[in-house]
Amino acid sequence: MSREFEATQHIRNLFTGAEVKLLGSDGSVLPGIAGVAGVAELLEPGVELGVDRIIMQPGAEFALHTHPGAHILYVLRAHGFIHVDGVDYEMARGDSVYVPARFAHGVKTDPKAGDAFEILAFGVPHMPIDSQHRMEFVDQPPAPVD
Repeated sequence: MSREFEATQHIRNLFTGAEVKLLGSDGSVLPGIAGVAGVAELLEPGVELGVDRIIMQPGAEFALHTHPGAHILYVLRAHGFIHVDGVDYEMARGDSVYVPARFAHGVKTDPKAGDAFEILAFGVPHMPIDSQHRMEFVDQPPAPVD
């Protein structure tokens, strides 16, 4: 637990950092989805705060899943959809959404979109971008995009 600012640890560029493939809870690579690790810090035992950039190619999706902690998604570029309680909500540049811990949701893109959908994902507790424990998929898939 760092109680002091350390530039080499606490400053990270989310546009120039190395992209990594995201993994499902079974360890498989999620097609069309990459991420860039941002900063993260242990605030107190068991409570880590962090942010990552997620890049979803047109047609990519996170099936219905949960996270061990709460998170906020902020749209950087293009548009996509968050699926909550049977409804797809369109998200566009500048939109943010709060997702409570253990709340099932899905994120997807339009396969006809011309640009990748990019979001910032802030989480507490934060899980590393390349961790297969970042999310747990649940049985019911999100409704299709019209």
